[in-house]
Amino acid sequence: MPLRIRTAGIEVDVKMKLVGNEIMVPKPDIQMRRIDTGDILEKVRVVADRRFLWIGHGKELATETRLIDPETGKQVSSSEALEILSHYSYKLVDSKGNVVDEKEIGELIEYYYIDENGEEHTVRPFERTQLLDIPPENWVPSTVVDEFVITAVYELYTDKKLDVVKLWELAEKMLKEDKVGVATYSHGRGFVSYYAFLCPIMADGKFGWLLKLTDTKMRLNHLMETPAKIPIPVKQAPTLERLPPVQLIVATAKKKKQQQTS
Repeated sequence: MPLRIRTAGIEVDVKMKLVGNEIMVPKPDIQMRRIDTGDILEKVRVVADRRFLWIGHGKELATETRLIDPETGKQVSSSEALEILSHYSYKLVDSKGNVVDEKEIGELIEYYYIDENGEEHTVRPFERTQLLDIPPENWVPSTVVDEFVITAVYELYTDKKLDVVKLWELAEKMLKEDKVGVATYSHGRGFVSYYAFLCPIMADGKFGWLLKLTDTKMRLNHLMETPAKIPIPVKQAPTLERLPPVQLIVATAKKKKQQQTS
């Protein structure tokens, strides 16, 4: 489903895809075993608690489970067994324990919540956002993005040449002004909505637009006073190097900047 961007100067349809990624730190498949015996250890999802509803009655049932050794047919005590959850799914049930098909009665389902004052409010799920409407006053300094924890990042792009020109003209303007657009976005199908930052970028001599989603603002609780005089740091033993040296990243960034300006 296309997403439309509308600003004071342009209105274009774009495609939306999650950004790719490049793993900077190797992450091997770590396994576990006992040192003394060599036995393989595995972390599994276990059932901490469970309950059974009587369909059509809504009562919770008492359970009496018999566990059988499949080889001998003998009963095994439940205290000697561990219940492992291999698969699970969600079902919608009514007060009587009957399974309800959400698709069949979709229009008959009402959503509500009760606020801190005990008052009930009827609501409906968000629809998927199809239009990012960004008026002039919603273009803010790009440093605003640093105040938020980004949940997901998408690339916005188009194959239409005329729209590419429009997107480039807007990107060039906002890059010069160092600004990003702010709107809201929802994937639909639920009750989650995000702030959406529309960010122009330049990389490898090309331009693009990123849509950065967030619903969380950082709260800094441990800022420190700037000392009047910065002491000379004490030289310490180096830590284990897992990340590429910072100098390599800095040099790469400088090289890209020189290529863009040349």
